[in-house]
Amino acid sequence: MTKTSPPDLGPPEFASPEERSQYGRDWFHYVMTMPAPPPTTPYNSAGIHNFVFAEMWSRPGLDLKARRWITLACVAASDTVVPIQAHIYAALKSGDITIEEMHEFTLHFAVYCGWPKASLVNQAVQDAWARVQEEGGTVQMARPDPVG
Repeated sequence: MTKTSPPDLGPPEFASPEERSQYGRDWFHYVMTMPAPPPTTPYNSAGIHNFVFAEMWSRPGLDLKARRWITLACVAASDTVVPIQAHIYAALKSGDITIEEMHEFTLHFAVYCGWPKASLVNQAVQDAWARVQEEGGTVQMARPDPVG
C-alpha cells in the first residue's frame, strides 16, 4: 500500500510580502464586512492580515459559515469583548448567520459555558442586530480572488 501526502491546504504562493498583506486585508474585508485595520503594527500586519485572514480564513476544508461558528464559540468562551462584537456583527451583516440562529447559538452557548458569559454574547447580538438594521440590512461581499 502506498501512502500519499495530504494535499497542501495552505494559502497560495505570494510574489511579495505586500501581495500577501493585501490578500489578508482583502480576506479581512470579505469576512468582517468592513475594511481591514491599517497595517501600522506587527499585530495587525503580521498577525491579523498575514496569518489570521491570509492563512486561516482562506483555507479550504471548512466553509465560511463553519469557520464563523467556530470563531464565535471561541471568542465568546474567552470573554474577548471586541472580537465578540466584531464577529457577531460580521456574521449577521454578511447574512451568513441569521438572527434566529444567533439567538439559538446564544442559548446553547449559555448551557455549556455559563449564563454570565452568555449575557455578554446576548448583549452583543442585540447591539449588532440593531446596527445591521440601522445600516439597511445584510450585504453580500465578493470573495477575494486567488493569487496567481
